[in-house]
Amino acid sequence: MRSSFLVFIALLCPLATHAAEQPLTLDAAVNLALSRAPQVAAGQAATESAQSLSVSAGRLPDPQAIIGIDNLPVTGTDAFSTTRDFMTMRKAGLMQSFPAGAQRRSERAVAGAEITLADAQLQATQYEVARNAAVAWVRYAAANDSLERLSALESDLEFGARAATAALRSGRANASEALAADAGVTQLKSRLIQLRGELRRDESELARWIGRDSMSRPAPIPSMDDLPAEVERLRASVHQHVSLRPLDAEVEVAQAKLELARAARRPGWSAEVSYAKRGPDFSDMASLQFTVDLPLFARNRQNPVIAARGADVRRAQAEREAELRMHQAEFEQMLATWESTGEQLKYIEAERLPLAHERSSAALAAYRGNQGDMRAALDAFEDETDLLLERANLQIERGMAWSYLRYLDIADAALRNQP
Repeated sequence: MRSSFLVFIALLCPLATHAAEQPLTLDAAVNLALSRAPQVAAGQAATESAQSLSVSAGRLPDPQAIIGIDNLPVTGTDAFSTTRDFMTMRKAGLMQSFPAGAQRRSERAVAGAEITLADAQLQATQYEVARNAAVAWVRYAAANDSLERLSALESDLEFGARAATAALRSGRANASEALAADAGVTQLKSRLIQLRGELRRDESELARWIGRDSMSRPAPIPSMDDLPAEVERLRASVHQHVSLRPLDAEVEVAQAKLELARAARRPGWSAEVSYAKRGPDFSDMASLQFTVDLPLFARNRQNPVIAARGADVRRAQAEREAELRMHQAEFEQMLATWESTGEQLKYIEAERLPLAHERSSAALAAYRGNQGDMRAALDAFEDETDLLLERANLQIERGMAWSYLRYLDIADAALRNQP
């Protein structure tokens, strides 16, 4: 059995290694961030808190117990006796307050609006987490891809430098060509060192969202040509985008609190029932008493509160309008960036990058065949290097715009299905 167990472990090890080496995709990174981000956990706790508080909203206050002594003599022969004077009573009873129905309904409305606000803030938090995680993954993947491509160029450039050195020794080239080749290699190595540093920083930023234990090499950057809905639909529903929902909910909360302040002008009432026991020579007593609030000084008490809550409503509406205008402008800017960078990347992938690589290869081959000079080869390699870095920057820029647009749709299942 021990041998069988060892064989079983030996068979599982390659499978576990293979699973660990699976590339990290964009969707996997976003899902990990949504399930692990403490911001999402905090939003979920806030929603649970609002839901718990709503249970007690609009309920009657707790009843109050009444225990005491009425008409206790403090002078004379019956001083401090609870049984000899006919007016002395030991009393016990209950009192219950009944706030106005409008006030209780308003309290429930405020609680419901605060649940809506907590839910909206949670959705906005999920949107921000998904967007930031997606951008971090795109940066990480673009830096990794550029590093791999430039590393491939490094070997070709080093081969050219060795060829230039050999040509110098044989008298077929001058010292300036050999030095230029070495300088080209040095410059490329410097860029590789810079890229490795950027890759480490991008890796740390992504690990912030998904955890260090989930880090692995990135999968290829997926196509970012598709959005969750048609552009016109996204534009038409801009006022419903997830980032604006908390502001809508804040307006709803402010309006509910305004109604609660207005309900304070409605009088509430209370009832008191008590039983009073007197001395053995006297009969016991029972009492029933009603108390009604009299909001006679609304000008200095309720009305200022109503005015303040009305100002809160106007403030929330103005802030929502300002945010909507900013969001509309940002939406159009991100849309323009997504479209323009997409066109540039297509042109780079289809035309410029293949042509630059062909030029580099041809220039190096010509130099090796004594039909070209090293300066032309170095210029070709430098152009290809710059083009690869330009491509990476465009991928990052488009990834940021795509991530902004990707999670705005109100029917987006990527956010709705998260725990």
